[in-house]
Amino acid sequence: RAEAPPATTRGAMLFSRLSQAARPVPGALRRLSTAALPMEPPIKMYGISGRYANALYAAAAKKSELLQVESDLKLFKETTSSSPTLKNFVIDPSISRSAKVAGVMSLCADSGACDSTKNALGALAEGGRMGDVFKVIDMYSELLTAAKGEISAVITSAKPLDKAQEDQIMAALKKMGGGSVSVQKEVDPSLIAGLTITFGDKFIDMSVASQMKRLNALLMD
Repeated sequence: RAEAPPATTRGAMLFSRLSQAARPVPGALRRLSTAALPMEPPIKMYGISGRYANALYAAAAKKSELLQVESDLKLFKETTSSSPTLKNFVIDPSISRSAKVAGVMSLCADSGACDSTKNALGALAEGGRMGDVFKVIDMYSELLTAAKGEISAVITSAKPLDKAQEDQIMAALKKMGGGSVSVQKEVDPSLIAGLTITFGDKFIDMSVASQMKRLNALLMD
């Protein structure tokens, strides 16, 4: 009976298979110039994850890889999130650091990630910080959004929005922000109906769940 491969090998094999499936079609991803983007992080991120995000931005800026890192991290997040087993491999603290380094490097190699991405993910794996990787990715995305002069918005709806609804909301957000808007869409059935929008430092709550809470509070008075 053949022995199962060690955890390091299994992790690398799993990353390789998932990254092959999620790899974008060659030439389909447009790389934009980073020349107009600031060399230093435009805003400051805090905490341990923030320090990693700030350092990654600075390193990528020096290599003119800011936008490629953004694409690499998006692919990494999509690839790992598509498989509960793979996501657990990334965040489970009981899995050895060496196994995670091997898995991360396999994914980076198969997806054609740039040096800045490889170094950052490798540092997280070696430092035992892969549990923070998704927070680091989100913070880096915030840095890029600010560097591009965009305003970020998170639209959370009880069910997926149709195109007409998305277009209407986007038009309103652009009018409010006076410029380009970077939107992240999420679905949360607990809202019952309606949606919430986090837009810059504003929070707009148009959910039925929130209305019910306010109604209950009035009835309790």
